[in-house]
Amino acid sequence: MIRSSVASELERRMRLLGLTQKALARNAGVGDTYVRDILKGKSRNPGGEKLERVAAILGCTARDLLFPGSGGKRAESSRCETEYVLQPDLPAVTSDLNPPGYVAVPFLSVRTGAGGGRYVEDTLLGRPKFFEEEFVRGALNAAPADLRVIEVEGQSMDPVLHNGDMVLIDTRKTSIIEPGIFVLFDGDGVVCKWVERAHGTSEPMVRIKSENPRFSPYDVPADQVQILGRVVWFARKL
Repeated sequence: MIRSSVASELERRMRLLGLTQKALARNAGVGDTYVRDILKGKSRNPGGEKLERVAAILGCTARDLLFPGSGGKRAESSRCETEYVLQPDLPAVTSDLNPPGYVAVPFLSVRTGAGGGRYVEDTLLGRPKFFEEEFVRGALNAAPADLRVIEVEGQSMDPVLHNGDMVLIDTRKTSIIEPGIFVLFDGDGVVCKWVERAHGTSEPMVRIKSENPRFSPYDVPADQVQILGRVVWFARKL
């Protein structure tokens, strides 16, 4: 049985992002069987809203999955010389999804507050960002799926992190035994802060601090905090 081009392209993009079938389905908000059926060839002509949601997690459009490498063009019939052109609703991704020497890292498309941010579920992934493979696997000792790229918002971490900085977090590093800069949900929003355990309290508490002295530190019950990952790298526009 000849495998469908949809299944092959779906698997290729999943492999580049280090996503399993279950992880992709969960992030896209579709059932596990939806992705599995495409890969196994049980759903040879998928489409609609579900495929668009899957494609968004993979950093492409549904058309990119349906017609890989076609640039949006597809012949209607071998006996017909005409062809139709599908114009993507979103900017086209590069024809070389995985540039030589680079790996794709999932990007959280909503800006993460560095002071009073808003809650962001980790399912809201945008188009991936590309990093040198040697840097990711060597310097960071990580797989692409271990990392997330997030844009900082606010002034509470000035001068260490500025508004608009891009940070990489390692989702494996969620222990706060060693204080550091983390991206976390503090019970009110997703923020980028200095985080440490609060001592001398009657219940387990997490102390959250800003670099900017104009912002006061605060304690949050540990069971209300979700550590998304430790910041391991940042970039800034000049």
